[in-house]
Amino acid sequence: MPHESLLVVLSAGGSPLDADSLSELSGVVVTWLREEREAEAACLAACVRHDDPPGEFRDRVRRWGRARGWAVTVAPYRHRC
Repeated sequence: MPHESLLVVLSAGGSPLDADSLSELSGVVVTWLREEREAEAACLAACVRHDDPPGEFRDRVRRWGRARGWAVTVAPYRHRC
């Protein structure tokens, strides 16, 4: 998997968000994950490896999150996670 990205997913009452949610993303390997929650709000931060070029991965993950009512931020990560 030639690309790595830092992924942040925020939920303020959309679909339930937890560490297992990232398993829905095909072709993604999670190498680091942090999960936080407070009442209805949840946040996942993860370093992931993937084969998609960075721009395509960003678009794919944003569509995935939007369909669930989540906000998603993706940044290329140049260091090994």
